[in-house]
Amino acid sequence: MCGIAGIFDASVRPQVSDLKPMVDIQSHRGPNADGTLVDGPVALGMRRLSIIDLEGGQQPIFNEDRSIAVVFNGEIYNYLELREELAARGHRFSTRSDTEVLVHLYEDEGDGFLSKLNGMFAFAIWDSRTRSVLLARDRMGVKPLYWSRSGKRWFFASELKALLTQTAVDTGLDLDSLADYLRLGYIPREATPYARVQRLLPGHLLRIDENSFQIRTWWDLADTGAEQVHRPTDQLRRELEANFDDAIRLRMRSDVPVASFLSGGLDSSLVTVTAQRESPIRMSTFTISFEKTEFDELPYARTVARQAGTVHQELPVATQDALSHLPRLVWHMDEPMGDSSIVPNYFISEFAARNVKVCLSGLGGDELFGGYPRYLDGGKGRIRQVFEYAPFAARALAPAMDTFKHSWAEELRLAADPALGWRSYVHRLQVFSRGALRSIGFTSQGRTEETVEMLWNRCPVEDPISRKQFVDQHTYLPDQILALTDRMSMANSLEVRVPFMDHRLVRFSQRIASPMKQTCNDFKIFLKDALGRRCPPELLTRPKWGFDTPLSKWVRQPGVFEMISRLPDGLAVREGLIRAEGVRRLTTTPEVAARFARHTWALLVLETWMRVKSLSSSPRESLNEVLT
Repeated sequence: MCGIAGIFDASVRPQVSDLKPMVDIQSHRGPNADGTLVDGPVALGMRRLSIIDLEGGQQPIFNEDRSIAVVFNGEIYNYLELREELAARGHRFSTRSDTEVLVHLYEDEGDGFLSKLNGMFAFAIWDSRTRSVLLARDRMGVKPLYWSRSGKRWFFASELKALLTQTAVDTGLDLDSLADYLRLGYIPREATPYARVQRLLPGHLLRIDENSFQIRTWWDLADTGAEQVHRPTDQLRRELEANFDDAIRLRMRSDVPVASFLSGGLDSSLVTVTAQRESPIRMSTFTISFEKTEFDELPYARTVARQAGTVHQELPVATQDALSHLPRLVWHMDEPMGDSSIVPNYFISEFAARNVKVCLSGLGGDELFGGYPRYLDGGKGRIRQVFEYAPFAARALAPAMDTFKHSWAEELRLAADPALGWRSYVHRLQVFSRGALRSIGFTSQGRTEETVEMLWNRCPVEDPISRKQFVDQHTYLPDQILALTDRMSMANSLEVRVPFMDHRLVRFSQRIASPMKQTCNDFKIFLKDALGRRCPPELLTRPKWGFDTPLSKWVRQPGVFEMISRLPDGLAVREGLIRAEGVRRLTTTPEVAARFARHTWALLVLETWMRVKSLSSSPRESLNEVLT
């Protein structure tokens, strides 16, 4: 696990001195070692967190004749099988690391080798024969990769802040991206807060040479290649069990101990119980709890830990910790992130990192196997059901509801035209609506509708649940929960592995018809049917809480509300992003702030990001000094 960085410029050749700030600012991602390569138009660098081949896996790593080099962030879980295959072809290995298989596979197969990888990764391969650089990102976007171009000079890195160390990188803000942040709580797809900086999308590659560049998809969620199954069978259960077990088995490969996050929910419990079966030693498990919350998951986590036989450790967290650490967390995120679970993710990662270097996580089970109530039509969705037999009436009533700013207007439009189902999902997902953005004076409306509509229509299956999952798998999953997990864990030099993101499980989940995943009364039905017997029975019927925080209680706390009450006089207002009077309506009292908790938290994070973004090119040691 590492942080990588690079520069490509065929006109003004980069030097180590150009690269060094990009590498140094990512030292938290790799405290064990660093390495650089400068060869003609390319400069590559990395910071290493040693997990496999602790002594011999230093990067960059080369092929036999040193014509191909790689810097790599992530893990190739099936590297032993690939290594055996390559050795049979005559390749000679100089290390025992998973990284080295990349240069030998690329040498034989070019870009096509990507389809053979089972892992989480972002890497840069320098091919001195073609004078080109290949950048690639894993299928589901577990590992990040940012890039920017200034004239003929290209920059790329694991973290956005590494690019911002370069004065040539244009840091002009993208107001549409910031509007999308306020709409959704995160910035989706390839966009970032900066107009001239982009993410490489999951399942995509970028090839750069001295005269041209190409971005293309190498793996696509839309290419399912199989029809959906509507009835559970023993064969289907066995297939899920085999895929899940192998995903866990591969992610237990490590030269250091592997532990597990354990929330007490189904997904993390399945991962933990199965991993302990594979482990030759007792694993450690880690759970976090918050004060002032009605949701206490500790009893469930303890029950699973006892059954699995793990060494279980718990960390209580106080509200004040959220206040005092928020600037540092936002600095590590590089961009505004309105999901308050960045706080528990940071603290549980810090807690685990005192003992281990690698943890497993149950992330992704909800998005694959149907774990969210928002995938179902409920509440005002019933209004749509009433009017779907009289669309003319819905069309007539919608403008009237708009006049009174009634939320039913959206449901009436959907009754008039069910093809607009994507709009209902935007309505359900959003924090700030278009109207709410106008009310706080934000001038852009963002690209949220266009993004969701595009993905909705690309989904190869037409039922609404599958389409909502497809949208989430392209946005919320990589750009929010996987992104914050990567940044908060790597802030503490901890590697987190996500078995549910194994591409075989992803493809399997796409074959399961929606009614087998969830109904109004139950969630993750087939996952529980096939694997639930591994867990204590009470986990199969417990309510879903998620890895979240008691946000409405948090914003009422004196210390947090004091910060919120200052938002009308904050930097975002002074720089003209938002208007004081619009913000003041949301922050008049702790009770009002709690009623609009997601809105006020999103504005607080935006304000914090505005304050810390100037530090993105500074050493992290200066963070506390500047903020105080």
